Amino acid sequence: MPAHRPVAHRVRVLLAAGALLAQLPQALADETEKIIGELGLRPGMSAADVGAGEGRFTAALAREVGASGSVYATEVEADKLEKIQEKAKADGIPNLRTVLGDQTSTGLPDGCCDAILLRMVYHHFTDPASMRRSLWSALRPGGRVVVVEVPPQGGWRRLDGVPERGGHGIPARELIADMRGSGFAVVSHHEEWPGEEDDSYCVVFQRPMPTRTVAASNAPTASSAGTGESRHSPAIASSTR
Repeated sequence: MPAHRPVAHRVRVLLAAGALLAQLPQALADETEKIIGELGLRPGMSAADVGAGEGRFTAALAREVGASGSVYATEVEADKLEKIQEKAKADGIPNLRTVLGDQTSTGLPDGCCDAILLRMVYHHFTDPASMRRSLWSALRPGGRVVVVEVPPQGGWRRLDGVPERGGHGIPARELIADMRGSGFAVVSHHEEWPGEEDDSYCVVFQRPMPTRTVAASNAPTASSAGTGESRHSPAIASSTR
């Protein structure tokens, strides 16, 4: 019956996602499940995997948002995007789009996403400020950015052109300061994270909803002020729509 279709669709999505997770190594499956939860994904949403690499998480995001949603996979190397697209076609994932970015932009359209994933990507940015502006533009108000990172690793290979932070990675405090400075709000900070890297962490950010300005004609009158009543702008929710 029509009234049951949303429930049935959700069941199909969960079964498909469960089947995909069952095929992954346990550590990767655990992290994928956590990422999906922190992004707050639901059928019909639009998400992006920025710096998708081999697309290890892209397929899971696409299956979670379902056929009514969409997922963007971005990279700065065209050959990686070709491989992601080929795999998506082979796996029967029609709602995935690939986007070629560069060192100053994700390449994502303005206002295209409800949620964005950056896994082990932020510390590769050679122009972090420009990339934060690109993320802000691509994210709809109320949307989330999930960033998985590691503290600086002195023993890892050196990255040319990135800000000097003492190694490959970024301290959580610096990441949080950067994102807050660009207008993002912190939703949560997970100091322990089930990633492949032993000391990885995750910070969830949100683009705040616009604050509604109270018109002068609607301001509390002297009589209402005397009752102790007041009007406030709605609080910013810590989850997506």
